[in-house]
Amino acid sequence: MTDFRALCAELHAAFNTYAVDMKHHDLLERARAALTEPKPPSLKEEALKALDDISIASFEQDAANVIRRALEQLTD
Repeated sequence: MTDFRALCAELHAAFNTYAVDMKHHDLLERARAALTEPKPPSLKEEALKALDDISIASFEQDAANVIRRALEQLTD
């Protein structure tokens, strides 16, 4: 899966070394500002936490364990 933050940082670094017109300079500034924003929380970690936070009846515990194992196999 493409790491778009890394790609944006690489493009910013490459094109920030050139003399660019104002339109492209503004685009570089927007890219730099976007890169300073925090990464969104991992959906995988949020789902695992939600599973831990809910009260699960004993007859549903097997299903919750299957869901947990499936989530743990996902990449962030």
